Amino acid sequence: MTPSRYFLSAAILVSGLAAADTAKAAACAGGGSLTVTASSDSLTLLPVAATTFNFGEHVILTAAPSGFSIASYSWTIDGPTIKDYNEDLGTKNMPTPAAALPWSTTPLAPADLTAASVGFYFVPSAAQFEPNNGPFTRNVTLDVTKSGGGSCSVTTPYMVERNETDITRQAEDFYTSNHRPATTTNPLFGHVVDEHIFWHQTVHDSPSFPIWTRFLAWHGEFVRRFDLWRQEFGYKKVLPWYPGRPLPTGPQFDADAGLRIAYVADANHIPTYYTISGGTIADGGGQHKLADYASLDDFTNSFEGGFHGQVHCNIGVFIPGTFFSTSGPGYGSMCNASSPKDTMFWRWHGFIDTLYRNYCSFHPASCPIPSPADPSADPWMADNATDIADNGTVPSPGTHWISPDVWNRRTQVTTDACVQPVDTYGDHVTSGGVVRDCGSAADHENPVSGVTNYLYGTLRNTRPESPRVVYAEVGVYYALASSGLTYPADFTMVPEQRQFITLFLEPGTTTSIGPIAWVPPPVPPANDHYCLYMRVLSVQATPPVEGLGIDTDVANNNDLAWRNIKVVAPGDMSPPSFFIVRNIGKERERLSLRFEVAPALADARTDIHVTLDKALTGAFRTGGGKLDGLKPDGKGGFLITSAKATIDGLLMVPREVGHVKVLIGPRKPSVWGDITITQMSPNGVDGGVTLHLATKK
Repeated sequence: MTPSRYFLSAAILVSGLAAADTAKAAACAGGGSLTVTASSDSLTLLPVAATTFNFGEHVILTAAPSGFSIASYSWTIDGPTIKDYNEDLGTKNMPTPAAALPWSTTPLAPADLTAASVGFYFVPSAAQFEPNNGPFTRNVTLDVTKSGGGSCSVTTPYMVERNETDITRQAEDFYTSNHRPATTTNPLFGHVVDEHIFWHQTVHDSPSFPIWTRFLAWHGEFVRRFDLWRQEFGYKKVLPWYPGRPLPTGPQFDADAGLRIAYVADANHIPTYYTISGGTIADGGGQHKLADYASLDDFTNSFEGGFHGQVHCNIGVFIPGTFFSTSGPGYGSMCNASSPKDTMFWRWHGFIDTLYRNYCSFHPASCPIPSPADPSADPWMADNATDIADNGTVPSPGTHWISPDVWNRRTQVTTDACVQPVDTYGDHVTSGGVVRDCGSAADHENPVSGVTNYLYGTLRNTRPESPRVVYAEVGVYYALASSGLTYPADFTMVPEQRQFITLFLEPGTTTSIGPIAWVPPPVPPANDHYCLYMRVLSVQATPPVEGLGIDTDVANNNDLAWRNIKVVAPGDMSPPSFFIVRNIGKERERLSLRFEVAPALADARTDIHVTLDKALTGAFRTGGGKLDGLKPDGKGGFLITSAKATIDGLLMVPREVGHVKVLIGPRKPSVWGDITITQMSPNGVDGGVTLHLATKK
């Protein structure tokens, strides 16, 4: 059974009086002995034999003489240490300050080290930050002079750590229990929770309080203040958590089972109107994407009482009448104002603060108190193997519609590496440099219309000097397979794309994203598959420049990727493949189609028939079409006779379309390779499609 963070309160009150331990006494010259009593009031919990403390735990050492009285005290404590810190934002101050009070620490003063009792916090050295969590030995020496003359000394070693196994001794436990109000009888009710409850009871966007106390700005300060505390005591910053992912598990994330309810990640995807790319569903005010909220109030009013509260209460239990409780049943539930006691509060609000930064990047004038912006970054997706080798340099060379960074599966990937990535402690997490592995483009399966398919992808943060990508999302769009496409005219957004959100992608790493569940609509008779178009969007990156045609756009923007590949099954005879030819230019132009046949197919003398529909046949005749490497097949089409072939002179007006059918004749199952078809115009490459002939597995 998981230990309880909160239901220990009754036992704590009983045991708290005994929360001290006397170390082995040191005999003194002239008689008597001297010991040091060690305790902590951070949780009023018994430390481990009162000789092991956590970084961030308030330590109290007291001289305990036996057989004599003390005239003077002198403490020597292995550092570093601080006497205290100030986490108070000033929310409860009257009058409320014009800005949040700054974080500060207070050193131990000489006078503190000459008292009978000394209270302080152990602080890690530079070598003692996460992931080096200890325990570390810190010696404390007490030298005293006796009232009747003489002296005595005792040295006691203490162990200091960041506990990795005990659910009741994690960073949040100490931070939210330190500095208890004098009026409380709950040893787990620290200043942080008191200030949060006060905000909900009294402030809550009231116009009589300064603007920094508004919901998004204040909670951003609140989360960053915890990060400063964590930095002081050697913990890593809190990583934001996207609620469309399962709750992470492990001592750093778990809470009392009695305060949690079963969490269903699929019921907590972010509404698409809060994302950068947006979606097909609109908010009540008609907003389809985050930038559509004209004012911060519009966004806050929609978000706070809606999705924000939904996630809180889909994690924590709801007990009527306990929302503002400072102890007792429901205290510490994510569904109450005491929610900072739950570790997921900080991770959820870390994500909320990320959304706030996203919003402010679109409407800086609406954010008088913005959260600090993140530095420019360069997340990207690859166009082909050469692009990977070149690490996303633009313009990218080669064929641009064969991106290896998106693939379709007909069933979900369930390997642990995909669904349960773990951090260095073995805890399941979903962000912060943890690399998911959900397969690769080699696992791609042709989408099946009318049933649920699953999209996966690879997002990269490997460009030189690119910092951590705090938030990125990949918008996904589909179009009927075509060698000529423009965005957005020819594409339809995949309605569900929120599982392509990535948080805290560290420099030099790549990660799998997805799955996106989607149901491809039926394809019309003159086509047989869809191509996919990906747009990487982050407020840390410059938006892509689009509208010149997909091939040009993708070549010149490493945050765009395109996949127009059909997998042709092995066998004696394959069904025909179809694609659209479209003039994406602004003038009447002559287009050409270039066919490149893989050597294995050409050497095997595989028959490849190409048939133009009525519209393209007319365009071929009108444009004085010419063939190179093809000949009439006697069936109204053409037979490819060379590894490189061209149909030239398809005269078409702007946006005119026609259809091509490709029929691959009998071949041995062991014969495989690609047929690459490229559409050319006077401007260069418009786009293309690849038919990948698979081998029998």
